[in-house]
Amino acid sequence: MPSPTDPIDDDSLAQAHSMLFQQLVSGHSQMALMLMGRLENPHTGEFVDPQPEGAKVFIDQLDMLAVKTRGNLSPEETAALDKALETVHAAFAEILN
Repeated sequence: MPSPTDPIDDDSLAQAHSMLFQQLVSGHSQMALMLMGRLENPHTGEFVDPQPEGAKVFIDQLDMLAVKTRGNLSPEETAALDKALETVHAAFAEILN
């Protein structure tokens, strides 16, 4: 295991950051979908009653990430974020109608 004083390879750091970014996007997307009653709560195995206000917080955070990271993401990161946004926006529109 590397020590905190070992130099970190730039490529390894970039890969780790990319993975963490995609996990963040996935986690926010899953939370939004769970709060819209589209995914089971992983702890209870049950669907929750839709809570649009709670879901909107996670959707707004994903929207903010898209704006703040524009032009700074890899094609894979951009695709993951775009897909997540498409999914949560469509689900949100459905629960509002």
